Amino acid sequence: MRPPPTFATLPSGLKLHYRVQGTPGAPWMVLLNGLLSDTTMWSGVLPGLSDRFRILTFDSRGQGKSEAPPEGPYPTALLAAEAWELFRVLNITRPWLIGLSNGSAMSLELLSAHPEAFPGAVLTSAMPRFDFALSLKAEHWAHCLEAGGPLMQFDAVAPFLWGDRFLEARHGVLRAYHQIVTGGDKPQHGNLHQSRGTQGWDIRDRLARIQAPVLLLSGAEDLLTPPWKCLETAQGIRGSRFEVVPGIGHAYPVENPKAFVTRVRQFVAGAQSGLADPEI
Repeated sequence: MRPPPTFATLPSGLKLHYRVQGTPGAPWMVLLNGLLSDTTMWSGVLPGLSDRFRILTFDSRGQGKSEAPPEGPYPTALLAAEAWELFRVLNITRPWLIGLSNGSAMSLELLSAHPEAFPGAVLTSAMPRFDFALSLKAEHWAHCLEAGGPLMQFDAVAPFLWGDRFLEARHGVLRAYHQIVTGGDKPQHGNLHQSRGTQGWDIRDRLARIQAPVLLLSGAEDLLTPPWKCLETAQGIRGSRFEVVPGIGHAYPVENPKAFVTRVRQFVAGAQSGLADPEI
């Protein structure tokens, strides 16, 4: 039985839904959601990380159980600033950042704004900006939600989010999950404000500020944030590591959580020991 939801109130008065799991006293790790999702996207990852880390999952404004103010859009930089406020409210210090897609964008904002606050990060599908093509896709998905609801939005989004085999095998389950996460009695403006808040986001001129070790993972079958665009992020972060994962689309932590956890644990152990990449 899942515990009742917990909420933190930021200095602005905004209430964010969060959950702390894992091992008390262990290093902190924060998992940052992508768009059109909530904390449940990490369910396959948590069992493999909880024994070594104290883990924070949370919904940004407009996501999941968190509040969705009617005024929008919600810029990516604002979501990152509110994540930082949440860390302070919960007294979370020096957490590892694990991000997917817009969660990776939020992580880049945090890493560049607070270079000494984080021991490192593993970021999946991390482009350094929302370029014209990506902005067109995001706006199209927003229009689909307005015109036909969550299922029409899913049908527009799905081919871009997962690798071919994963999508074909799990299509029905993924479609139902999307309707649960974004539909029901949830206010649709939160979804729309998050999507439209990505427009114009660009962190290329601040990547050089990042000091922490960063592993950037990119799915070989990712049609939304393809490897050649994510490579630009790695090129802007001194000492970062960039890897392309065969057979994976946009959402590595969802498509193959066990392999993802193994790579996260390897990288963190290597950074903690000062080695490039130890075998564990």
